Amino acid sequence: MVKLLKKTTFKEFFKVNEYVAHTTPMRTHYHSKNPLEKWIWQKKKEVIKKLISNTGIKNIIDLGCGDGGMIDAVKKDIAYTGIDISPTQVFAAKEYMKKQRKQNAKIKEGDVTLLKEKTSSYDAALACDIVEHVLSPKKLFSEMKRIVKKNGYIFLSIPNEYLWEFFRAALLRFPLRSPDHIHAIEQKDIEENFPVIEKREFLPIPMSSKLSLIHIYVIRNKK
Repeated sequence: MVKLLKKTTFKEFFKVNEYVAHTTPMRTHYHSKNPLEKWIWQKKKEVIKKLISNTGIKNIIDLGCGDGGMIDAVKKDIAYTGIDISPTQVFAAKEYMKKQRKQNAKIKEGDVTLLKEKTSSYDAALACDIVEHVLSPKKLFSEMKRIVKKNGYIFLSIPNEYLWEFFRAALLRFPLRSPDHIHAIEQKDIEENFPVIEKREFLPIPMSSKLSLIHIYVIRNKK
């Protein structure tokens, strides 16, 4: 069972989510002044881009797309749909699409645990650092399986919560725990919910999940 870090209401969840969207959106990590933080986030994008490019998928949905930065990991010939519950993030993502002149892409506002997408409507789903933010990881996992076609792909990344807290302490970044993290996700949680994991990547130390800040999984959706 996924570990709950803090109990919260939807109202409080939404409020904190908007606060983080205004103060530390995803682009602050990709362009951090800290060399290690910048490297690891940029490396994550590179790894996911390579993993996606090897699948031959035609369309993908980015769950919890934030300010849209992960579209850079998706080839131009793949139809991209980004969805986020934050109006602030959705606006930023749409602006990023315009700035980058991205075609074959659209951004929508919505709850990733209550998707309006049709069943089996995507070849793949991208869920980068979103599971720890949602009120119900179980519902998110269920929705991923529902909207992705059988034998389709789920590209999922999670933070090593406790190592990130140590990292934030070393950087004198407070609070030590990200204020919008509701759950701590571990390898066993992914394995229990997705039995067919085709590939795992760990950053920055490829051979150690415990000493890596980010875990990336390539999952085949067997429904």
